[in-house]
Amino acid sequence: MATGYFVSSGIDPYVTHPFPSVFSGFHLFGAFSSLPSIGYFPPWPLLLGLIYRLSFNVIPNIFVYNFAIKVPVIAGNVCLAYLVRNIILKFSADAKKARFAWLFILFNPFVLLTTVAWGEFDTIVALFCIASLYFSIIGKSKESAASMALSVALKPIALPLVGLPLILPSNSSRKRLEYVVIFVLVLGACYFMPFFLEGWPFPWSSSDWAAPNGMAGGLTPFNLLEIYNDSTKLPLSVSFLGYLWIPAVLLGYLVIYRNRKTSPNDVFSNAVGLVLIFFLTRSWLSETNINLILPLMLLAATTKELNFRNFHFAWIIPLVFLFLNTSFPQLFFFVYPSVLTVIAQVDQQIRNIRLWARFVVVIPWQIPAWNVVIKKLHGNPRK
Repeated sequence: MATGYFVSSGIDPYVTHPFPSVFSGFHLFGAFSSLPSIGYFPPWPLLLGLIYRLSFNVIPNIFVYNFAIKVPVIAGNVCLAYLVRNIILKFSADAKKARFAWLFILFNPFVLLTTVAWGEFDTIVALFCIASLYFSIIGKSKESAASMALSVALKPIALPLVGLPLILPSNSSRKRLEYVVIFVLVLGACYFMPFFLEGWPFPWSSSDWAAPNGMAGGLTPFNLLEIYNDSTKLPLSVSFLGYLWIPAVLLGYLVIYRNRKTSPNDVFSNAVGLVLIFFLTRSWLSETNINLILPLMLLAATTKELNFRNFHFAWIIPLVFLFLNTSFPQLFFFVYPSVLTVIAQVDQQIRNIRLWARFVVVIPWQIPAWNVVIKKLHGNPRK
């Protein structure tokens, strides 16, 4: 909400600022004397600035503004549900699976809590990602490149899928060149142009670029660091682990390239493998990021029997983690600001137990996910 105010007022959102006095009358943010800079690429802050102009700037009601920020997320969920449904109907004509996927994305509690309630937009990232893969399957390289660029411009969690349309045997050299050129142009426009147009200093320093790879924890075994070091940053001595995902994803591409297949099921199955490799070799994985893998898993199962046990583990375990990570009670901050104080008080009594329980819960998610990746690296994408 603060970022929307900053961008609408022409203030650089990538610099720490005192919390805006425009919200002081609502007695919600007394605990925040200043806010760190936003960590997302420019498209989302620009959208927040527009939302502020159209909502709070017109009707200065904090709840109207909060709802307005959620509208794109809600729209993204709805569009993603229909896109996945229509792709399943097109490629498998399985109305039962299509309806299950549609209902799952719209009403699954994990999806709702981590998108609509939380306000995170990973489902919008998934929407553009899946649209890009669909366009690549039907031979529309320009649309595929633009969609993938928009996905990466919103959140770089889409990075491991950027090269997938390029290795489809059905794509000609001309289409691959079109894809690369348009992807670079659209991503460059989305990322670089706002800094020049708005006059914001561009974050050239290596620390700005390396910051996401220096975090450790979330749905990874690296959350042990918070138990022993009370920190969510990788120690400098092992900072290289934050970049382990790069060679891991490249290895995944090598295996997929050797076993290239063009069926829609194989494309989405390869996407599941690449995203899992990315997630499992990162030092940080947020609960909200799981919303990228879930629709891809639904699509990968369009022509096969859906393993409901494995699929439901993919979201049920992160849902449990949501509570152990105190993410769920924090969602009530807007209507009950004192919840942060209550969480801190309770956490003083149970912190070690909670952190160890959080670590233990991560393991049952990692093991089946690694099993999928190992089978993928053995060149058996059907499993």
